[in-house]
Amino acid sequence: MAQNEEAAPAAAEAEAKKTRAGGNKLVPIMLVVNVAMMGAVLLMVMKRPAASAPASSEPAASSGHGEATSPGNVAGGAPGPILKLENFVIQLRGVDQDRYVRVAFDMEVGSDGDKEVVQTHLPQIRDSIITYFSDRTLDELRGSEGIERTKTALMKRLDEVVPGRRIHALYITDFIIQ
Repeated sequence: MAQNEEAAPAAAEAEAKKTRAGGNKLVPIMLVVNVAMMGAVLLMVMKRPAASAPASSEPAASSGHGEATSPGNVAGGAPGPILKLENFVIQLRGVDQDRYVRVAFDMEVGSDGDKEVVQTHLPQIRDSIITYFSDRTLDELRGSEGIERTKTALMKRLDEVVPGRRIHALYITDFIIQ
């Protein structure tokens, strides 16, 4: 019986060695299979044709008056003509120290005819923008939420200056606060 007790641990140890030896052979095989699968996935992703912008079921960002402020909101999906406004340097309202904002805009209009109408109102547009920023503090303009509020408020002001919703979108192309 003593031999059976000594043989049992030896047999278990021999069985464990066989299992480990077989397991060690599987590691390189699994590694090769995984690398091949990753290569196949990468190849499929790279070969897939570039998809155009997917149609979103979410509504476009509203500018507060029913018009979207994202590009391509003109009929047919193509953006309208762009009118560039020169840089504005405006002193912000502040109590403790002088702060300035430098900002530039691009305005998307519906058509070339709308662009001509908007250009005739440029002095009023510049005045409206300067007046808006002169009444703002640094805290009101900070962050992406401040910029979005600014764009929404300016779109409302510009609709009053140039009626008929000729300005479809307002893009801030330069924005620095000192």
